[in-house]
Amino acid sequence: MFSLYLKEKVMIPRIQQDRLQEKLKANKLILLTGPKRAGKMSMLEGVITANNWSKTHFDCNQKKTRRELENSPEKIKIDSQILVIEEAQYLSNLQELLGYVLSGDIKATTVVCCSFAPRVDEMLLEALRLEGLEVSIFAPSFYESAQHFGLPEEEKLLEERLIYGNYPQVLNDLGHAELTLRELIQDVLFTNLAASDRINKQDKMMRMLQLLAFHVGDAVSYNEIAEKSGLDNETVERYVDLLVEAFILIKLPSYYSNQRYELKKSQAIYFVDNGIRNALISNFNPTFLRNDMNELWKNYLISERVKWIRMNRLDKKLYFWKTHTKQRMDFLEVGEDSLRAYKTDWEKRKKVKLPKSFGEAYPKAKSSVLNRSTYWTFLTSKK
Repeated sequence: MFSLYLKEKVMIPRIQQDRLQEKLKANKLILLTGPKRAGKMSMLEGVITANNWSKTHFDCNQKKTRRELENSPEKIKIDSQILVIEEAQYLSNLQELLGYVLSGDIKATTVVCCSFAPRVDEMLLEALRLEGLEVSIFAPSFYESAQHFGLPEEEKLLEERLIYGNYPQVLNDLGHAELTLRELIQDVLFTNLAASDRINKQDKMMRMLQLLAFHVGDAVSYNEIAEKSGLDNETVERYVDLLVEAFILIKLPSYYSNQRYELKKSQAIYFVDNGIRNALISNFNPTFLRNDMNELWKNYLISERVKWIRMNRLDKKLYFWKTHTKQRMDFLEVGEDSLRAYKTDWEKRKKVKLPKSFGEAYPKAKSSVLNRSTYWTFLTSKK
């Protein structure tokens, strides 16, 4: 199994590799999505090499390549078995190119790699997802690391994960982690996120992200964020949505069923990776010097769980729950016939009370506290 090279040339196997290989053998078009620098291209290259497939590779980070694909797509001749279009979201004519693939004019099996949600026909996207032809790759998950290192060793590395996150380049060179994370932020935020989406107020957007980082997991007031960052409400909302599509932010809507005092139209914002969050606020202090451990813990647990759900294509809708009287459940998973609710707390010896009003409103929900003694199953359950 192909793996990511990490510190001391240790390799973490990726659970998506076998699925990607299976889909490449049986289908004409694969959508490979996930954050920049999370290992998408490394894993794809490993699968192609292992199968001795010939490859044509277009890197749309390059303006010259984009011009070639946009100006004369009908002239593209592909003689190889696999066509890879890297950072395909930059192409203004991506839908047209996919048309050539689906019509058979491009005969190679095509892998469209995107670190931003591609602007293509919604019906096509939905069809790819229903057929399992979207493969999502994130930074190595808790499960992947624990499978490789062993659970006891991964437990020892927990505080490192809370501070620096899980990006492969960070894990491979912890000494330069801060620089790597800041470069990643610049790479994602200050280039075109897609063919038609631009960030035109960079300084104010950075201020917005820093505010979100200091209040990670809180019910967000776009009005307050806008006022403090110097943006208007519509721009804050647009930037948040763009960064969700760029796999930087996670947005959870509030759960409600018209019970008394429930928040109805709020959002809680998390970061896909703890290292990104800490880089934004320039805080890489060790855990014993921090006063934000509950925020770090909450962000880590929820981001890891969201990754796991997306990687395994679990059919769940995700929320948080809060009332105007400040009763709160941090994370809700709603399945076809189930409701699971979680409250997080870093201190494993602390007795945490679950909101009485939540239990009264949703007596059939299964509610749990996630601390350092109880989180393993949460991060790896497929139920």
